[in-house]
Amino acid sequence: MPSRRTLLGTVACTLVAGCGDTASETATPTPTPVVLSPVDAGTVPDTATVGIFSETVEDLDTATRDASVDVTDREWAHVLHEFDCFAFDGTTYAVVERTSGSGGYVNEYSVSEVDGPGNESTVRVADLPDSDRRAVVDAIATGEHTYDSDAGGFEPNDSVYAYNGSYYAFSLEVHGDKPVAVTYTVEATDADRCVTLDPLPLTAADAGVDTTRPDEAATVTGDPARTLAASDAAFVVRGGTCYELSAQADGTET
Repeated sequence: MPSRRTLLGTVACTLVAGCGDTASETATPTPTPVVLSPVDAGTVPDTATVGIFSETVEDLDTATRDASVDVTDREWAHVLHEFDCFAFDGTTYAVVERTSGSGGYVNEYSVSEVDGPGNESTVRVADLPDSDRRAVVDAIATGEHTYDSDAGGFEPNDSVYAYNGSYYAFSLEVHGDKPVAVTYTVEATDADRCVTLDPLPLTAADAGVDTTRPDEAATVTGDPARTLAASDAAFVVRGGTCYELSAQADGTET
């Protein structure tokens, strides 16, 4: 018959889970939540390490191998453009902005005969330079005129134009601005003071940051928080936003 001490020991081991099991006696610490607070990428110091998620690493691998790759539609490119330069995989790069298009405009006018100059100044068509005179005569004949700021030529003003004993006015019907296209590419640079990009072994989805609310702070918990805390990154790029990392104020490891 077992002794009283043996019975108490059996009861104690039953009540305390893992009695005699060294592995189960060591609990895995719960990682402190990590807070991601949105910051202006332009304020990130050039000595900082900035974490990037796996999908961004893949995009950068492609863009750095071929400087002609257009990354304009990549949200992270607009964040990295705010950094003067960045170090990635042992080389320094910059997101370069290029523009195309003149940024000019096109005006379309209707031309009609009026009773007189009224309060407007009068310009005699005969007194205009040859090219302008021909343009005005053609416009009077057709009842319309187009001015392209890139091509130049005759640009009407508020004056009334006198021609063959009659007066004519140009009325602006359509004003169209020519678009300026902006594109981003990733190019190598010889700059030596650049933020360092740190590839993170997790995706943005793993971190659970809601990109539909980029202006709001986010809290990362569990293993992703442990990964972020173990990295050298003080900042992280997610979508089109740069975040600063910090431990949750009331977070404690247990």
